[in-house]
Amino acid sequence: MSNVTSIISDRYGCRGLTILFWSLCSIIGFSMFLGSTVSHVRYGAIFLLLPGTYCAAPPLQTWVANNSAPHVRRATALAIFLIMTNSGGILATWLLGSLSPAPKYTKASITLLIFNIGLFVCTAANLAYLVMRNKEKKRLREEGETSEGEHGLGDDGVDYKYLL
Repeated sequence: MSNVTSIISDRYGCRGLTILFWSLCSIIGFSMFLGSTVSHVRYGAIFLLLPGTYCAAPPLQTWVANNSAPHVRRATALAIFLIMTNSGGILATWLLGSLSPAPKYTKASITLLIFNIGLFVCTAANLAYLVMRNKEKKRLREEGETSEGEHGLGDDGVDYKYLL
């Protein structure tokens, strides 16, 4: 599914929308897992929360890389992204291991649900911000403003278009 998500988000230029879709799937899965005591429902919830969690990462990483320029800013953004995702793996290990007992994993599920809600909200806010910035840059280009001659502008330049 991660490969299919990557292909769709790249071909149609909808990285933000694919992240929103998969984070919503994960939110629904964690909510079902937390809200039910029926083992069949909890097992079915895993089929939503796992793809939702893992399929959001490829378009998210690509989104960070595509919307950061010049190369120094892009490298820094990707390094911070990898630090955050690896920190999440460490947190999940502790949450699902000793801090939240099996079989309910209540504390871990609540924490991971909150992070997925945060991902959804931040993605929606960033998508709205990038749409606004693209409209602003388009207006400036139509007024005749250019960023020629100004070195090091990167994604702040008028000619730079953010990928959604």
